[in-house]
Amino acid sequence: MGWAQDRAQVLLQFEGVQARYQAAYASGAVSRDARQLLEPSDQAIADKALQALDAAAARSFDVAASVAAIQQEVAAAGKGGAAPSPQAQAAVARFSKLRADYAAMDDAGKLEFFNRERAKPADSARTELLERMAVADVREVDFSSQLLLSSVVKQLARGNASQFTSLPDRTLDMAVDTLWSRGVTSPRPRNLLIVAREFEKQVTQALLAALPDADVAALLAWRNDAQAAAEREALVGTYRAEVKASGGVAIRTLVRGWPRS
Repeated sequence: MGWAQDRAQVLLQFEGVQARYQAAYASGAVSRDARQLLEPSDQAIADKALQALDAAAARSFDVAASVAAIQQEVAAAGKGGAAPSPQAQAAVARFSKLRADYAAMDDAGKLEFFNRERAKPADSARTELLERMAVADVREVDFSSQLLLSSVVKQLARGNASQFTSLPDRTLDMAVDTLWSRGVTSPRPRNLLIVAREFEKQVTQALLAALPDADVAALLAWRNDAQAAAEREALVGTYRAEVKASGGVAIRTLVRGWPRS
């Protein structure tokens, strides 16, 4: 499993999984993102519920444990594959630094970078490489989690907690599972999700445009090898499972700690 572990570690670095999970589920991030999906009228009355969500999320979303679980599943899917070439590993390191540098920019810097790199002519190798990445799929997982948590916060803020607090744990867990499996179906959230997925892809496309051609070629060869599709599927599936499970615990913790009225 040595090579598979190497492959898994490099893939998680390439996709920015740890940075993504940290940004979305670390302390304060869950309530911040839930607030963004609330209507202004609900934002104005949701402070208490969002504070309670913060406390629940801090006990539920474990970045290190979740990333380790994702890496383990990706490693199992990639078992038997060769370790990434030194060229691919160096390209991943440069791409990761580029992503981190972009994340650290202010809004004006991000806009300047995005406009400059997106103005470059379309490139078939970079387009294909983007298609091999999981960025849009994991963004959908994050969005679905944020939407579900914001929906619970909204009902608590509006004084409708009894529809949750009166449910036994098993029924509550089944309700959360049903909402997850149903996905984002209503028109406004669906439109927001489409925008979020597309924006994630366009930012990644801009980052790939800033990479040297040799790096893109090395990364594309690595993402086109025999194990790549199974690894990507394992990454997306395990990321969804980790977020879903942690979110379910957060919802139960939030609801059970909410004052009954």
